[in-house]
Amino acid sequence: MPNDARLGLVVGVTVVILVAVLFVRKDSMSRGAPGKGLSANNASAVVQLPPIPSGLPTIPRPGLSSARTHTVGDGETLTSVAVQYYNDPAKVSLLFQANRDRLMAPDRVPVGTVLVVPDR
Repeated sequence: MPNDARLGLVVGVTVVILVAVLFVRKDSMSRGAPGKGLSANNASAVVQLPPIPSGLPTIPRPGLSSARTHTVGDGETLTSVAVQYYNDPAKVSLLFQANRDRLMAPDRVPVGTVLVVPDR
């Protein structure tokens, strides 16, 4: 192995180890590990955050108070939901627009997602 390659390998491994040590040290300080980071004097400065809810939040929207909801089942798509409620597969865009906060893309509908189905 040429000396330049060997030197590059040593420097690269050293940088990776230093970054790992810094992240572990930062993580142990933020957790308040005994003997490291936070002392008993400033331990009260740690803020406890509320737990993150497991499901997607339902955001009330004006004008959709009479809208129905639909929980996506296994094998369902936005097209199949549009056909079920509107008898029109072209209403996929209406469903997607009404559920933009829940869906990343019209072709990605996770099982268990609660969709808002607006009235026509």
